Amino acid sequence: MLPRSEPVRADELPLITRVTRDAAKAQRTAARLRLVGAKVVVIEEPIERGWTAFCLSHPAQLAARNCEICEAAICPGCMVAANGLSLCERCRDDRQNRSRGTRKRQLILALFFTAFIYQVVQYLQDDQAKIAGNGPIRVGIFQFADRSTLHAPIVRTLNAEPVGATNHQSLADLGPWFDSEHKRYTGATSQYMQIEARGPFVIDIAPPPLAKDGDTWFQTMFRAWQYPRYFHDLVSDQGINVDDYGVKVYVIYGNGSRDLASHSRGSKKGRVAVVFVSAEEKNAAYALTTMAHEIGHALGAADAYDPATSLAMHPFGFVEPFRNPLYPQRFSELMAVDLPVAPKLEVEVANLNQVRVGYQTAADMNWIDKEKAHLFFTPPEITPEQRLDPLDDPGEAPK
Repeated sequence: MLPRSEPVRADELPLITRVTRDAAKAQRTAARLRLVGAKVVVIEEPIERGWTAFCLSHPAQLAARNCEICEAAICPGCMVAANGLSLCERCRDDRQNRSRGTRKRQLILALFFTAFIYQVVQYLQDDQAKIAGNGPIRVGIFQFADRSTLHAPIVRTLNAEPVGATNHQSLADLGPWFDSEHKRYTGATSQYMQIEARGPFVIDIAPPPLAKDGDTWFQTMFRAWQYPRYFHDLVSDQGINVDDYGVKVYVIYGNGSRDLASHSRGSKKGRVAVVFVSAEEKNAAYALTTMAHEIGHALGAADAYDPATSLAMHPFGFVEPFRNPLYPQRFSELMAVDLPVAPKLEVEVANLNQVRVGYQTAADMNWIDKEKAHLFFTPPEITPEQRLDPLDDPGEAPK
């Protein structure tokens, strides 16, 4: 009889295959051969076109099944080679090649992903190192103005040299102000923030939109990355290595109403802030407070005002939440911006000395632990101010 799944051995020869289209003739021939002792198998081929009773890859083998992909006739040997799958030799090789290609691509992707994760972790570690501890945190303030706003009084005021310890009207005052606030909570005497103002660069600003109606989540994420990247590249074009700075602040002087400042943004992700200042602004302290507020966001602080009313939230948005009477407050809280003077009434600060970092904001920026902030905002029989160290009293004005 014909072998099924193994090659023909020499002791099984001679093996003769005869093909005829006459089935009756095949049976008569088989009968005569059996009379003389021959082992004969008569196989009738299917009548459908293209089908065969023999394996396509091994013509001496009887077909057992059809390939599950191309339906070619296959023998048990083909199935053994395909690890039990009903595949012909060609389809088996194609699948193995695709599988090897897929594994290769997966390996390459895994390597790229591992490298990406390493870069992200390294970036986060470097980012954290730039703002960790007691400083100094290097903050770059990069200013942009077109020709119509370059010589506006507010631009000159903010870029002037400080004229006195109590003036607080220029960018150079931001660093000492943060140093003073940081010292009130930590007692550290070393420099906490190093401000470096660059520009103004005369460039017509046309940033990409932060959002558009109908954006998918991916488009939203891409725009959130693209927006600060636009300013990053503008500064890089000036020959400045932006990544040397722990916090990047992009200040744009523009024409329009003073509401321009409301478009300012700050984010802990990337430690970046974008601040808009109207060329018509006459209160330099308001512009400085806006910058300090957005720097606070970049350092991890959350807003302390009600977004519906823009009024400071009690108690977190108040520097002295247990003051009696509560109004007027002596100081505005950094993350609430304006100074509460009466219920539902706030005014702008006239000087950076009127701004303080509250306990919740100090905890957000890791100046103190959250338990200490919680203690301050939990009014027991003894006031939180009495329970805390006197050095932590937010009402104490810097000297």
